[in-house]
Amino acid sequence: MSTFAPPYFGSDYYPEDWPAEQLSEDIAKMKEAGFNVARIAEFAWSRMEPSDGVFEFGWLHRVVDELGKAGIATILGTPTATPPVWLLRKYPGVTKVLEQGNSLEHGGRRHCCFRNPIYLRYCLRIAEKMAQEFGNDPNVIGWQIDNEVYVHDRGCFCPVCAEQFRRHLEKKFNGDIDALNRAWNLTVFSQEYSSFDEINPPRNAWTNPHINQEWILFQQHAVIEFVHAQADVLHRYVGSVPVGTDTMPYNGLDYAELSSRLDIAEFNHYNTPNTLWEVILWFDFVRNYRNRPFWNTETQTTWNGSHIISQTLKPEGYCTANSWLPIALGGEANLYWLWRTHWGGHELMHGAVLAASGRPMHTFGEVQEISRGLRKAADFINGTRVVSDIAVHYPSRSLNLFLVQGIHKEFHYTRCFADSFYRPLLDECCRPDLLETSQDFSQHKLLVSPYVCYLEPELAKRILDWVANGGIWIVGPMTDIRDEHGAKFQDRPLGCLEELLNVRWCYSVPDAELTLKCAWKDGSPFQSGVWNELYEANGDGVLAQITQSPHSALLGKAVLLERKIGRGHVFLLGTTPSREMMRKVYERALDLAGIPYGNGDGENIVVVPRQGEKLSGQFLVEFAGQGGIVTLPKPGHDLLTGEDFDTTVPLAPYQVRVIQF
Repeated sequence: MSTFAPPYFGSDYYPEDWPAEQLSEDIAKMKEAGFNVARIAEFAWSRMEPSDGVFEFGWLHRVVDELGKAGIATILGTPTATPPVWLLRKYPGVTKVLEQGNSLEHGGRRHCCFRNPIYLRYCLRIAEKMAQEFGNDPNVIGWQIDNEVYVHDRGCFCPVCAEQFRRHLEKKFNGDIDALNRAWNLTVFSQEYSSFDEINPPRNAWTNPHINQEWILFQQHAVIEFVHAQADVLHRYVGSVPVGTDTMPYNGLDYAELSSRLDIAEFNHYNTPNTLWEVILWFDFVRNYRNRPFWNTETQTTWNGSHIISQTLKPEGYCTANSWLPIALGGEANLYWLWRTHWGGHELMHGAVLAASGRPMHTFGEVQEISRGLRKAADFINGTRVVSDIAVHYPSRSLNLFLVQGIHKEFHYTRCFADSFYRPLLDECCRPDLLETSQDFSQHKLLVSPYVCYLEPELAKRILDWVANGGIWIVGPMTDIRDEHGAKFQDRPLGCLEELLNVRWCYSVPDAELTLKCAWKDGSPFQSGVWNELYEANGDGVLAQITQSPHSALLGKAVLLERKIGRGHVFLLGTTPSREMMRKVYERALDLAGIPYGNGDGENIVVVPRQGEKLSGQFLVEFAGQGGIVTLPKPGHDLLTGEDFDTTVPLAPYQVRVIQF
């Protein structure tokens, strides 16, 4: 049983890069920083297995033991992102093949094929050897599989992937090549196949968008299978110690499926003052991967960089807000990348806690203050969880479809989702849970489903049942417009929404020049978006419609409808909304759902309600460097400063408050 307790605060440490005699000095400085965890070994395959089948773990045991003696826990990473050169020399075919046909070489990372059976066998062997060595070590509190596993460069185009792709399609279409031809409409351009063996990975051609989509999903599933295979190995040895893999802020992977055989969500991010609000979105997503607090396994104390620095000096306090955000939003760990800046090699210009010389960087004082604050608020952090009544669908399938079928050049799924649907909730000081469409929403009061191009009919019916029992659903635009293959419906414009909501779709029109003008039901005008799905205006339930158009057929058509179903309401949104328009829609929906909103400077401050069996309160984090004010629902006490507040709470730029009621 581990003696270590959250919240965990520390850094990623690479003892293999430094003289062994320096370990005691590094540990002493970690204690000075206030750290209680270090993540190690994720890139150290060549040190653990210097030659095929020869394993050396003594040095790693010494590091884990010495850290543990100092009260610093260890998160161990499997090193499978960086296979040693002897593996590639012995089996050159394990390398990834790019779309252009060239194979990657040794010298970086992530340069082998996830599906290659030889590479996979060696990955599982080193993972198993590590688990056998450290599975019962009380100083190890967690495991990280690989590092930032993603599909890069459209994946691998090696012969193994090509053959497995054919077999994947054959299984999906039950061996019926004509069914594939029909689903993808391959009569266009005479693209029909007579056999699955004729299908090649989509490269070097103007390829059909449906095969592009299937290829992306196939490649991403290779990542998931790779992670799951290692998880299965680790779980045989590590008992109740959690196993995860560190993800990044891209939602191409189906994170719900990825996490299904993991114990904990791990997340890495590198934001700047201008984009810090975006990571709040991701924490609202990450905390829903698993039913336990997540770990923020990488962020920076100073700046990001590789052989050159890609960011700049951040203002005082930024490190504080950046470090507290994952804790406030449902995490129990925050680690910095990295402990010391590398003295040579890759990423030697990336910021760290210490310079390569061992001297503290300018944020060291902030780091120490963050550590003191975490200790003060530990009982509140561990005794409460984030409370949310709002669910927002953010499915990987939508991103993947929009990658191959962008619909409009001015529409970018991730950006439009963040700006038009997430940011307005942040403005209203609301706390949403972001979900894949496969995840449960039944305990929420408000559900938002924008840009869900493929809306499974069973999911839609389940949502309508939830609405009938009092739920509020905002759906659209660009929702229910494609089938499971990414194709349009041949006999109807929408899959099931017309029938379920008793509405009639009229037209879908682009408007990059923003020539269409709209008005709310009360006559107040607003601007429509770059994409518009227009419905027949049947009087009751029309909340907004087209009032000005270069084509008369569009006049009077609805861009926002409300339908009452049972005890609940559905808002069907047809236009890609502005931030301001969406705030107005949200305010009506939030009123109907009985969800409080607008109790502070949401453009600057994130408000995070927390609730436990014995404790309750709010985290307040000023993330924009401007300061602001929040109104509390009842009097509270700031655990960090010791101040008591009746209602109004001021925050300085980048200030963090932990308010306990």
